[in-house]
Amino acid sequence: MFKKKIFLIVSLLAFSSMTFAECTYPKKSFDIPSGKKATEAEMIETQGKVKKFQADLAVYRNCLDDELGKVSTELESYEEIKRMSTQKHNASVEDEQKMADEWGEAVRAFKSK
Repeated sequence: MFKKKIFLIVSLLAFSSMTFAECTYPKKSFDIPSGKKATEAEMIETQGKVKKFQADLAVYRNCLDDELGKVSTELESYEEIKRMSTQKHNASVEDEQKMADEWGEAVRAFKSK
């Protein structure tokens, strides 16, 4: 029984890393400036970066969905793979929401100058 559980865990980890290997989480390589101190040019530049990051996150989530779609629902570990995919999806949504909140705050501060 113990060997079977170990084998299942090792198989799951190996399979899940292969399954989601092509889905690379995008890196947010910018900081949102203080809206009270930023110039209009800085805000416009950041807006472009925000939109690109959001688009990259959408591509990432689509990749997760596509990869999960390739996994047979008959697989014994399907539910675990699905749970991991859902966690990755939800984490990306939370990161996007956090960034959007921060960006919205910066825009409001900029407009109030």
